[in-house]
Amino acid sequence: MESLPIMDGHMHLDPHGPSRESILAFRKRGGTHLIVVHKPYSDIQVLSLKDYRRSYQQTMDLTDMARSLGVNAWCLLGPYPVELVGISHEHGLERALEIQLDAVELALELVDDGSALGIGEVGRVHFPVDKEVQNACDEVMFGAFKGCRIRSCPVQLHTESLRDNPDLMGHIAGLADRAGISRDKVIKHYSGHSMIYPEVNHGLSASVQANRGNLREVFQKRALVLLETDYIDDPLRPGVVMPLDTIPKKMEWGYRVGLMDREYHHRLMVDLPERLLGIDTQCG
Repeated sequence: MESLPIMDGHMHLDPHGPSRESILAFRKRGGTHLIVVHKPYSDIQVLSLKDYRRSYQQTMDLTDMARSLGVNAWCLLGPYPVELVGISHEHGLERALEIQLDAVELALELVDDGSALGIGEVGRVHFPVDKEVQNACDEVMFGAFKGCRIRSCPVQLHTESLRDNPDLMGHIAGLADRAGISRDKVIKHYSGHSMIYPEVNHGLSASVQANRGNLREVFQKRALVLLETDYIDDPLRPGVVMPLDTIPKKMEWGYRVGLMDREYHHRLMVDLPERLLGIDTQCG
């Protein structure tokens, strides 16, 4: 197993969190690759495109730090949908939408110059808001889809749960089709095991939370999904959402209970990242 990569497909780093210790724990346990997803930072209030530029730079710097500790790391950049609410309180919804669309374009420029792998996390607000706010979120998501289609790069989504909105995946699949992006380049982050089934995912890809309940179903079906911790690197909540060394431990568990083997491991951690994310996890 030690010769095969182990990747966390969706996690975050924070300048004030225990990043170094967590990354070293991930590496010590056998982790090799990280997808570092942009998030809001407590020390940067985002109200303008200039603020997004500073915030994106922080994510890129933290990704560089991860590389310096001996793991392979790439970042995804994009305007977090919940930020639209805060910006609209300051500037109104119309101007907030313009700022987030500009933030998508900025992120795409950073994809073009090789600083970012793709867009993430964009999408929809996960708590009740006015319909106009979710419609604006859809516009931002649609803009990301169009830009990612041109570049054949991935886009990771933050959304409300399927329990709260059973029609969600069909709705997102329709937006993807309108934008012309391949559905499998659209990745629903924070997915449960139900997202491995075509009647649920509508051809969209999934990044599945790496808890044992999800992984038992995923591994039994030999499903091809990204595995994630959604580690937040919050100094006030250590290990939230899941500790960063979780996926190496869960891969070990899969082998131990007979749900994992080298062929499936290769498909999960080499073939899938190459197809979805355009990265070679066998290098470096």
